[in-house]
Amino acid sequence: MSKVYEIRRLPEGVGRYELKGVFCPDQLPEEYLALQEAKLDNFPWDENGYKPETCARVGWNSEGLHVLMYANEPVIRAEETEVGGEVCEDSCMEFFLMPKEGNPLYFNAEITPLPTVHLGIGDGRHNRDVYKEVPAGMNAVSSKHEGAWWAVSYTIPAALLKERFDLVLESGLKMRGNFYKCGDSTQYPHYGMFHPYDLPAADYHRPELFTDFVTK
Repeated sequence: MSKVYEIRRLPEGVGRYELKGVFCPDQLPEEYLALQEAKLDNFPWDENGYKPETCARVGWNSEGLHVLMYANEPVIRAEETEVGGEVCEDSCMEFFLMPKEGNPLYFNAEITPLPTVHLGIGDGRHNRDVYKEVPAGMNAVSSKHEGAWWAVSYTIPAALLKERFDLVLESGLKMRGNFYKCGDSTQYPHYGMFHPYDLPAADYHRPELFTDFVTK
């Protein structure tokens, strides 16, 4: 059964969540608690029983899409430092979204605990436009990790959505996407997701298997 994710509106002037020190989900401000919490609790390719508790919250306003993702992991890997690099080898949380109905282009925003950013745009796994510099306004930040939660927070700027997808954010938009958690070269390789599907091998670049995202 498909899961639907509501991207709810944040008040104007509220931007991406400012991460400082160690992250605790119980201490989120009211504006972020009001956003739908997506639980990434499906691990269809599990081989070692490692299923870290992982969640995502996304809100929107005139500044763009504001993304907060957080995972509870005792040990993390954070070695990739190159923007656009192989961040999936590290502990990584990912947001894939096809923003414009009728347009096959989607972005994949993949962020590590450093945070190192991988942002790509295309209509499939291959021939993607991968950013070698973090786009202006994305402003990715991460929390401090002390053996429990780690979190990342960033904005997909409204200007980027307009330029690359000809999209202006408003209520009632129908989108497609998914949230993912992975770590190819971590102590316990793992592949989690919000909207479940099963394939012979882990593959996140399957836009035909995305679920519905709607702006409220």
